[in-house]
Amino acid sequence: MTKRIFALLLCLATLLTTFVGCANTDDEDYKGQYITMYLTDNVYDLDPANAYKNEALSNIVGLMFDTLFKLDEKGNVKKSLVKSYKISEDENSGDYIMELRLNTTYWSDGTQVSASDVVFAWKRLLEVDANYEAAALLFDIKNARAAKEGDCSIDDVGIYPSEQTLLEIRFEQEIDYDQFMLNLTSVALAPLRDDIVSKSDDWAKKPGTMVCSGPFKLGRINWKYDGTKQYDPLAPTVDEDGYKVFGDHFNTQVVTDFILERNAYYYRTPDDEGSIMKSVTPYRICVDCSLTDEQLLAAYEAGMIMYVGDIPLSLRKEGAIAKDAKQAKYSLSTNTIYLNQNAIVDDGSEEGYKLFANAKVRQALSLAVDRAALAEAIVYAEAATGFIPTGVFEANSKKTMFRDACTTAYEYLKTDTTAAANLLKDAGITPAKYSFELTYASYDEVHTLIAETVAAAWNELGFKVTLKGRSAIVNNDFYKYTESTPEDISDDLYAQDLKTGDYDAIILDVCAYSVDPFSMLAPFAKAFSGQAMDMSDTENYELTPHMTGYDSEAYNQLMETIFAEKDIAARAENYRAAEAMLMEDMAIIPVVFNYDATATSSKLSKVSATYYLSANFQKAKIGSYDNYIAAGKAYINENFAEMKFTDAKDCQYTDFEVFKTSNTVYAQFYLDEKEAATLPPSDT
Repeated sequence: MTKRIFALLLCLATLLTTFVGCANTDDEDYKGQYITMYLTDNVYDLDPANAYKNEALSNIVGLMFDTLFKLDEKGNVKKSLVKSYKISEDENSGDYIMELRLNTTYWSDGTQVSASDVVFAWKRLLEVDANYEAAALLFDIKNARAAKEGDCSIDDVGIYPSEQTLLEIRFEQEIDYDQFMLNLTSVALAPLRDDIVSKSDDWAKKPGTMVCSGPFKLGRINWKYDGTKQYDPLAPTVDEDGYKVFGDHFNTQVVTDFILERNAYYYRTPDDEGSIMKSVTPYRICVDCSLTDEQLLAAYEAGMIMYVGDIPLSLRKEGAIAKDAKQAKYSLSTNTIYLNQNAIVDDGSEEGYKLFANAKVRQALSLAVDRAALAEAIVYAEAATGFIPTGVFEANSKKTMFRDACTTAYEYLKTDTTAAANLLKDAGITPAKYSFELTYASYDEVHTLIAETVAAAWNELGFKVTLKGRSAIVNNDFYKYTESTPEDISDDLYAQDLKTGDYDAIILDVCAYSVDPFSMLAPFAKAFSGQAMDMSDTENYELTPHMTGYDSEAYNQLMETIFAEKDIAARAENYRAAEAMLMEDMAIIPVVFNYDATATSSKLSKVSATYYLSANFQKAKIGSYDNYIAAGKAYINENFAEMKFTDAKDCQYTDFEVFKTSNTVYAQFYLDEKEAATLPPSDT
């Protein structure tokens, strides 16, 4: 009996070494470190083509999808998925060709990333019925623009997978190839899988329906109901007489936690017998979205939370997280208000009035916004001095930033409520007559702060502004592939409203698709909006303007001039003219430039960055991992009752012993106890 006890103790000691310490990392069962973080709680749709209206989400997507080229931290274009490239030109035949040879790497299901995946992703953007602003980044490609406008087949676009890893791109004419490669650093142009994406519009919302080409994949995501309901005007229901009607209320969901897990095939073949950590060091990035601000701060101070990527407002001015916070040098997104020029605003009449189609109204609303006060409250922000944020290049070189070269002080970006009132008077507008809604993402506290502040300012002008906070609901879409309505994903009603134009005014982050100004300025011109063609007249398709309805002939022509100029450096002056026109017309209202700010524990090392991505955890590592495990366990043991953990079924853990053996984002802290519990019982 004594020998059996001794044997069990040895077995337990081995398990403790394997799961708690880091000395036995050569053990074939050792998968790598679990790193607990807080990145964001806005995780509803991880499609890289949809990640440019939410600054926090774009950082997550950048960890999951690899791009053909990348911008390093200093703004230099480097090869990423591309192994080599070759450019050939023949003026006599009119052939202008770029060949891209891809590296050998794999999707998270072990399928090799291929040139066909690039072709599919790009043609998806260029489909005549698609709504993707990034489409204009591809218009230099032969027939790309014609396909988007319905003037030729999508199969005529000059992109061809000549081999599995060889992509041939044909251009209309000689272009600035450096500028084109700069565009290919955008995750919006990252390769995608046809067999995955084509099955569902919601393919990027849960682990079981998506694959990733980057160092991490979505390992798990959990939601819970928050006790409220949201109205979805697009959701069909059937009334008592069997007729289909639209509009219903659905349970609102919030993210409680999610896990980013290593892509085991990232630059590692499926049959590779080498270390599982060859290309990606951490096994899991465990993200808890359920902690209060006070709990997050305490967990960070206790050494359980290693990294904070989206610092809550209340923790930005003081405390350990604020002390460790590092703000990015440049901004690549502008918090902006879109005014729907097609929206019929209630003015007391039966017909209503297109209030935001009036330029003087848009100018007045902009003058009422106190950008400096908002930037101070947000902390990691700067009052917008234009639409283009501070990190965008003037042309295709990092040597000059657009904002540094543009010294114009735009009249309608100052704060002047008297001037705003006079503009409305000149326009014959009596504000008290008009009622409208300001839509915002209620799950984003920065957007909420901006919405409340802006609405108050507009109400001071005399308008009747109500806030429309939108969040995510349990999915209500029927899937023909499964003949069911899966409820294990969420529908983001805020994103839905933005996409369908179902808003009067809406707050969003406009993120730069590329560091070329063209990526932000082009969508406001009808021919470059990226919006689906109007095909109501099947014999004469019509171009669709920007999603706000802004349609200026002068701006449309200026953007045509810019696009026709293939000397990218020569575009700079016209870029400034284009922004000036937008700021004069107040097509949109820039509020603040968003700056990433992150806090990193001193125990977490090898966290790298790129120009677009605040933190890449591909090689991240915790020093003294056993101390981290002990600190996390001690914190939870002491604070379990207050933390109110819930499982995937929205049931609160009240039994501590059950929690310790459950598969949560904190499972790593109790792996030793779970394994010990599987040992045969002693007969003493």
